[in-house]
Amino acid sequence: MEKDNSSYKKAKKIAKKKIDFIEHFMTYGIVMGVLALINNVVDPGGYQWWMWPATCWGIFVIIDFLSVFAFVGGRLKRYEERLAQREQEKMGRGEFSSPQVFH
Repeated sequence: MEKDNSSYKKAKKIAKKKIDFIEHFMTYGIVMGVLALINNVVDPGGYQWWMWPATCWGIFVIIDFLSVFAFVGGRLKRYEERLAQREQEKMGRGEFSSPQVFH
């Protein structure tokens, strides 16, 4: 039962991150739409200044997307654990040598 509870908590945390991203993306889209509308109503055909905040904020939306969907569930953590296990196996076979420190 303990395992089921912890896996449910992990799943709920991942679902919360996905919902948070969707809210972030929707807010980004609405705000950028309003800024673009203001820019084109006030100065039709003029300098498109709204693209600066769209680009800067868009970078953070992309980072948020990657953190939620590309690295979901701690994929990097699992990869780190696999690498550590591999290194530990090497140590057991005597293939591992400690890193050299040069002064």
